[in-house]
Amino acid sequence: MGKHGIFAQQWECELERWMRWNSPEAKWAVIWIAMITVFRLWFVPHLDLVGDEAHYWECGRTLDWNHYGKGPGAAFVIRIFTLLLGEHVWAVRLPAVLLSAGTGWLIFLLGRTFYSDRVGLVAVVAASVMPLFAIGSILMTIDPLSVFFWGVAALSFWSAVQTQQKRYWLLTGVWVGLGFQCKYTNAAELISFALFLLLTPERRRYLISGKMFLLLFVFGLLALPIVIWNAFYGWVTAMHVFEGGDLNRGFHPDWGKFAGFWLLQAVVVSPVLFLLMLFGSLRPSHGKHGREGSIYLLSLFWPLFASYAWISLNKTANGNWTAPALLAGLILGTAWTVQKIQSGAKGWRWVAVVGLIIGFTETALLHDFLPLHFKNNPLDRAKGWKDLAGEAEKVRRQIGADFVVADEYQTASLLSFYLPDQPRAFTPDWPQIMTQYSLWPSYREKYTNGSTGLYVAEQPNALPPILRDFEQVRIISTYRRSTWGQPTGPTFHFYECRGLKSGQPTSWRDRLEYTRQQNKP
Repeated sequence: MGKHGIFAQQWECELERWMRWNSPEAKWAVIWIAMITVFRLWFVPHLDLVGDEAHYWECGRTLDWNHYGKGPGAAFVIRIFTLLLGEHVWAVRLPAVLLSAGTGWLIFLLGRTFYSDRVGLVAVVAASVMPLFAIGSILMTIDPLSVFFWGVAALSFWSAVQTQQKRYWLLTGVWVGLGFQCKYTNAAELISFALFLLLTPERRRYLISGKMFLLLFVFGLLALPIVIWNAFYGWVTAMHVFEGGDLNRGFHPDWGKFAGFWLLQAVVVSPVLFLLMLFGSLRPSHGKHGREGSIYLLSLFWPLFASYAWISLNKTANGNWTAPALLAGLILGTAWTVQKIQSGAKGWRWVAVVGLIIGFTETALLHDFLPLHFKNNPLDRAKGWKDLAGEAEKVRRQIGADFVVADEYQTASLLSFYLPDQPRAFTPDWPQIMTQYSLWPSYREKYTNGSTGLYVAEQPNALPPILRDFEQVRIISTYRRSTWGQPTGPTFHFYECRGLKSGQPTSWRDRLEYTRQQNKP
């Protein structure tokens, strides 16, 4: 057998190892994942898009090497699926459902690799009832891609260290690089890898080695387009990321925000499951690979989780920020709990069952499957937008508007998706860079003097750029989004904006220069 034949055989063996499901637990994991996937495929068309999904769809219509604040990954994937399947909600969300199925199997593989098939199965079930993962499995944002590539890279790097084969080091660079193109957070996985090597004496030699340089080189190739794009656009993404943690305003510890971070994590993971995760991450159970395996999982969990806990001292954190780290935390917590149950410790089986029931109840409430509703349901963001666009279209025809403007970039993207002809909507032409819309041509650049615009906004008073850019601005009507006859979200105002004023329109370069001047100390 030639060299290429041996190489192909090795790949076949590796694929068989990843896809092997000959144990009862593996078969039940596949069945569970399949059932959940079928449910999600049925459920996703019943909700409107949320703002982020619509914005990535809009970015996909103008593909670029990067976008303001986000990599090109989500926009590219959505573009591929909508080109193949059409501009439908289910087509936009199909990648999220498929990625969630893949992530479910990765969770099982992580449990199997470091502990047992039983740990993998329990972790899969636990993940399916965690509100954070449940929502992330039906909304096509950057998170399904980020978590999937984080999980693949985690398994790939472990294989690289264990087998010392170059192809795994190369593949790890690919997976981290692809994850970085979806969410910049994925670059932090390189820090987790380095920490693991540093804390494991017998593996420390890989920290500075040709194999590690190969991994970093491949990652660098995939990250290079984003770096070049940022250099061309004056490092707007770097400014955005720096401002994202309010670090541009200095560091001012707020213990209320810090406590809020832990409370929010308990909610999005589910309280009991979060406590079990912390127990497992503080006192990990040693599995197949002993202390080395535990160090690896801890390195994947604590650096990212602790970093966002630290940032939360200065800025209110979002619940999804820690999502990639929770993969390892989930395995650690599940293994700790399973070991307690198997050792005969009283009460832990019921603690686990109660944790799963609470998680399932939270998830059912989010999906409106129980006769209860609570404020600030994240999925309320996915209701009423099609109806809002229908009202906007009526007013648009009534006033003969040439274009549509919205006060927020997410609203603009949602109107673009749901208006019949799917036009490019705009946001107000602020002098500084605010969003991706600031880098695209504004209505002042696209339309002639005297044109009429429809402005859709939550505010009862038009924003300064709108008053500046039009001769006459007045409210025509108002509309509040509703779902199943119940009000959903704020009231929107429809403005008739007549007489687009003459004057030299600003370009993205003008906005960039203004932003730089504003950021100077």
